[in-house]
Amino acid sequence: MESTLSKVLRLQVGGEEPVAISKCDLERNMESSYLQGITGVDGVPLALPVGERVTLWAGPSVVFVGKVREDQSVLDLLSSEAPTEGDYEEI
Repeated sequence: MESTLSKVLRLQVGGEEPVAISKCDLERNMESSYLQGITGVDGVPLALPVGERVTLWAGPSVVFVGKVREDQSVLDLLSSEAPTEGDYEEI
């Protein structure tokens, strides 16, 4: 996902103010979604605090919310909060 003039990409870490980024990769599949390769406007990859909540904004819209993992990828919040064992009822 790359920034265009009409949709400025911004990344919000925790409760901090969102900051502009130049690019990131968003991979979606049936099981989960990942945000990775987050690069600041200066071209330097961003280092994110593990376990922190991250929100990706495109213009005024939220397009992704997740938690930072040790490998610096961000796992979507639904996958990171989902139970890992059968604590849910199948429908």
